[in-house]
Amino acid sequence: MAKNITAIIRPNERYTEISSGDMTRIAGVAKETSNSKNIHLAIAEIPPGKSSSPHLHLNCESAIYVLAGEGIFVVGKKLEKHNKIHTGDFIYVPPDAPHKPINISNKASLFLLVARNKPTEIVKEIKNENELSKNYQQNNDCTVIPSKHTETQSSDTEKVNVGVSKNTSNSKAIYMSKIELLPGISTIPHKHSNFETAIFINSGKGLFISNNKLDSHFSVTKEDFIYIPEKFNHKISNVDSNNSFTMIVARNNIDHNIV
Repeated sequence: MAKNITAIIRPNERYTEISSGDMTRIAGVAKETSNSKNIHLAIAEIPPGKSSSPHLHLNCESAIYVLAGEGIFVVGKKLEKHNKIHTGDFIYVPPDAPHKPINISNKASLFLLVARNKPTEIVKEIKNENELSKNYQQNNDCTVIPSKHTETQSSDTEKVNVGVSKNTSNSKAIYMSKIELLPGISTIPHKHSNFETAIFINSGKGLFISNNKLDSHFSVTKEDFIYIPEKFNHKISNVDSNNSFTMIVARNNIDHNIV
């Protein structure tokens, strides 16, 4: 894999990276698919009525977007706090925070888009209450950000719903938002000076344009992933004149600078 270039990861290029309980996670933007160094983006699927194992992440922060379904996100010292989650909600998971997502539907899978700020995570499965209490920190709990409580930033060309950020969840090294490009609209050409970016296309048809001369064009559509390294010139266009183009964007820095 060449270094410091963008990558488009199609659905058939994903791979199964981990299973936890009945949850399976499929990697999109990963070191193996894109040579990403500090950002990782994957889809987790939990079948109807099932859950992951109780676990925590020792070395990374995570940001989650609920792609589809409804469930319970269990957190706390004894996993006693039950937070309802629905399509469009965001979740922030700091290091060492015990949690367990549960699918409460008996018919449909729960799909979660999971970002983290490390290429490889260290996961600790929790097997008993002693392990749970040992790792728990009161000020380091998970935060559920309902879709109606996101920070909205709107303009004539796009609508941004910021889900995981310093302001919404006290995250320190991970950011996640939902961006809606209006029909026929393009972003301006720009670079990210101090972070990597991972994108999941949630709906619509677009064109990803990159390189210094903006001479590299890739069609992108629903369920494609995009990896963008630092300091790489690019823009994204909505090629549909009737429908919006939506994407979930994750970054490994909350103090992001765009030039």
